Amino acid sequence: MMALALQTQTQGYWTLVRFLGAVDDKRVLALRVRLLRVVEHHPRVAADLSGCRVTGTRWMSVLLDVGERARACGHTFAVISPRPHAVRLCLPVLARGGRLLLCESAEQLPNRG
Repeated sequence: MMALALQTQTQGYWTLVRFLGAVDDKRVLALRVRLLRVVEHHPRVAADLSGCRVTGTRWMSVLLDVGERARACGHTFAVISPRPHAVRLCLPVLARGGRLLLCESAEQLPNRG
């Protein structure tokens, strides 16, 4: 299994954190720390999962926690996931009552946060 790599870049109003490799339960602590740091310092952050493979279940709670932290800071957090993964992302979020902005591509991100 390929190691998880994170790349951060700016695209328009958004700071994109691109995930490359595999996101699994063993990597959630590092994922949480990195994303929390980014959402505290940038007003609009999108976690781009389109270039990675996700397994396990704990990563979903990381995305929900990061989204909550972003809202607490007055910031916006989004998740980019292509269609096959979108259903997997949406169902747990809806079940827990969480709120995430979910897009199928970076082009779908709102022009303003």
